[in-house]
Amino acid sequence: MTDEIKDGPFGRYHENGQLWWKGTIKEGELDGPSETYHENGQLKSKGTFRDGKREGPIEYYHDNGQLQVKGTYKDGRYEGPYETYYENGQLEERGTLKDGGWDGDYESYYQDGGLITKGVYIDGEECGKWIKFGCSFTYRLSLRIVWN
Repeated sequence: MTDEIKDGPFGRYHENGQLWWKGTIKEGELDGPSETYHENGQLKSKGTFRDGKREGPIEYYHDNGQLQVKGTYKDGRYEGPYETYYENGQLEERGTLKDGGWDGDYESYYQDGGLITKGVYIDGEECGKWIKFGCSFTYRLSLRIVWN
């Protein structure tokens, strides 16, 4: 795609004529605000690119218009607060991503809003007291040995 337009705004369309993707290319790379759309015309995603990588806040939407994912990209990958939602708008999961894994408080829910899991991750590992499917568990952080 970047071979076709070197600089400036662009638009791509679904076979049905609906807008699929709009954004900007700068020096052959995606750069600036970007939006994609479902075939029914509903917004599918909105975010920003910098030098060809996603950067900053991003939102994805179900084809019914309900929010699906809300997060933040840093250097092309998710970093920071992250939430997903069911098609009915109910929160599915909430947590924080760091270095490619969960870190900090984490919760997940059923479509009706009932709690599935709740606990804390440290560097991608479950740690401390967790509630899973109504039962309580305690996890200890793995022993890490550093050799000099």
